[in-house]
Amino acid sequence: MKRLCTILILILCFAFIAPASAEDSDPIVVRVGRVEYPLSLAKYSYQSNLDLMAYQGYTPTAAEKEELKQQTIDHLVDLALIENKLIEAGKNDLTDAEETLLRSYAGNVYESLWQGFQQRVRNEGYDASEEQITAWLSEQGYTLEIVYQEALVNVRNSRIYDLYCRDVAVTDEDVEAYLQETFVGPDREAYEFDIPRYEREILNTGNESFFTPAGYRIIRQILLPYPQEVVDAVDALQPEVEEGAALLESLYSAIADAVLADGDVDAAREAYQTQAEAYADLLNQVVELEQSALPMVKDTTDEIASRYAAGEAFASLIAEYGKEAGADAGAELLFHPDSEAWAEAFRQQVSALKKPGDITEPFVTNLGIHIVLYQEDVPSGAHELTDEEREALQESALQNKQQQTLRPFLDEWRTRYEIETHPEML
Repeated sequence: MKRLCTILILILCFAFIAPASAEDSDPIVVRVGRVEYPLSLAKYSYQSNLDLMAYQGYTPTAAEKEELKQQTIDHLVDLALIENKLIEAGKNDLTDAEETLLRSYAGNVYESLWQGFQQRVRNEGYDASEEQITAWLSEQGYTLEIVYQEALVNVRNSRIYDLYCRDVAVTDEDVEAYLQETFVGPDREAYEFDIPRYEREILNTGNESFFTPAGYRIIRQILLPYPQEVVDAVDALQPEVEEGAALLESLYSAIADAVLADGDVDAAREAYQTQAEAYADLLNQVVELEQSALPMVKDTTDEIASRYAAGEAFASLIAEYGKEAGADAGAELLFHPDSEAWAEAFRQQVSALKKPGDITEPFVTNLGIHIVLYQEDVPSGAHELTDEEREALQESALQNKQQQTLRPFLDEWRTRYEIETHPEML
C-alpha cells in the first residue's frame, strides 16, 4: 500500500508550480506562453526525484541523471501548458473558500511530514529542536508553501481532466491490467530469482513489493544464551581476535604496497598467508568454545524438545525458555534458503526442515543456542489487495488513463505556444 500511494501521489503531482515573485532573483528555466517557472522550482523537482530513488535504494548513473534533468524540464513544460489552458478557460483561479480548504489540507500534510521527519531524527539518536527540524526540512526543499503548491497541482490536473478527459473511465479489467503491468510484472521480473535483491530493496528498507518470491517461510526460535563460562572464555579471546584481524588487514595492505613499490611481493604474500592461517585457527577456537555450550544446556534443550513433541505450543515454550534472550527472540521472522542475511549454520539448519511444524536440533551461532520452528509457508506470487489498496489502485489506474488521454492534447499544445527552456541551468 505504501508504494502504491507513493506512485499515486507522483502521478497526481509532477512538481509544485509556483511562479517566481517579482523580488525573486531566480533565473527563468521554463517559459511557456504567459507562464514562467524559476530555476529553484526545477531544482526542487529534480532533487525530489533523486530523493525518491535514494529512498528506494537506487543510485542513478550520470547518464540517468542527465535524462532525469530533461524529464524535469519536460514535466514543467507540460504543467505550464496546462496552466495556460486553464487561464484561457477561466478555470485557473481558486475561490477564497477553495484556497482556505487547500491551505488547511496542505497544513495537515506538512504537519504529518514534519512529525515523521522528527521521529526519524530521534530514532537516529539526534536531539534536535523544533527550529532545527523545520530548517532541515526547508534546506531539502520541503516547506509548507511547497506542500500547498503541490496540492494546487492536484487541483489543476483535476480541472484539466474535467475539461479534456471527462468521459474517461476504467473497467475492472483495465485496473487488473494496470496492476499487472505497473506493479506486479516489474516486481516479478526484479525479484523472482534474486532473493538478495528482494531483501536489500524491499524487506530491509520497509518498501513494499506487489510480488513475493517463492520459498519464504515464517520461522520462530528459542534463543538460549551461552553459559557464563563460555561467555567468559570467548570474551578472553576477543582482544586476540581483534588484534589478529587488524594485523591481517595491515598485511593485506602491505601486499598492495609491495606491488606499487616493486618490492618483495612474495614475502608480503607469505607473511599474509601465515597470519591468515593463525587467524583462522583463532576463529576455530572461538567456534569450538561456542560448540562446547551444547552439552552444557542439553538437559534444557532435551526438555524443550520433549515438551514440544508432547504437544505444547512453541509460543509457550518461547515465553518460558527464551525470555532471557531478549523480548523479540520469539518474534515471527521471514526466512529464505537463498538469503544472504543469515549465518551459514543458521541457513543450513533451517533449510533442512521439511515441513511446517518441524523444529531443528539445537545448534549454535555467535548469537547463542538456537531451536527454530518452521511455522508456515509464505504465499508466493502477486499479493491480494485490501479494499483500501484496491480503491487506491483504481484511482491510480484512472489517473494513468487520463494522463494517456491528455498526452496528445499536450503534444498538440506544444506547437501552439512559444516555449523557452534552459535545461543547462540544472
